[in-house]
Amino acid sequence: AEHMVRSLQTSPHAWSMVEIDVSRLVKLRASLVEAWKAREGFELTYLPFFVKAVVEALRENPLLNARWSDQGVVLKKRINVGIAVAIENGLVVPVVRDADQKSISGIAREIREVAGRARGGRLTMEDLQGGTFTVNNTGALGSIASGPIINQPQAGIITMEAIVKRPVVTEDDAIAIRSMMNCCLAFDHRILDGAEALRFQQRIKRRMEAYGPGTTIY
Repeated sequence: AEHMVRSLQTSPHAWSMVEIDVSRLVKLRASLVEAWKAREGFELTYLPFFVKAVVEALRENPLLNARWSDQGVVLKKRINVGIAVAIENGLVVPVVRDADQKSISGIAREIREVAGRARGGRLTMEDLQGGTFTVNNTGALGSIASGPIINQPQAGIITMEAIVKRPVVTEDDAIAIRSMMNCCLAFDHRILDGAEALRFQQRIKRRMEAYGPGTTIY
């Protein structure tokens, strides 16, 4: 509770939301789930695909992988992504370290590992330290838009909202049923402005919409 209050008192929060067509990703995952489950022993979710897109966008937008100090903006060299995990008595954010160096499958395995330790009450202090940016899978609980609070002293936190089918007007003015998802970003307005934040989200959008047949996850 103290951490959440301190975050809002510390950072001027700004917020933006981008809509993503993940229809190709939905088909890709459907083609992989059975072989993945047989090989890895657990379900392949959409989250590692999203985290991979986020970390690649962070490499191109280093202001999102930064923190504020009295001397100004401090850029972080490593990309350590905190994954918000709901547990019985609250929320914890274990860290996937050097996430930009991992494949989609590697990210999936590590998320499963840290989330399992979180729900089993087996996290260490090391698991919770060193995060440079946070991802929250609010869509797993049915949310379609949310305004997250920054995990201090990071520059931002992004949500992966629920994937829903709905009618969309295509580029040739036809109406089609597509699988759509929002991603919502809260960011520290001391570190970056809306233009940089939206460039970051647009890069995530392009990567998410590029997933499809031929995408390798290993």
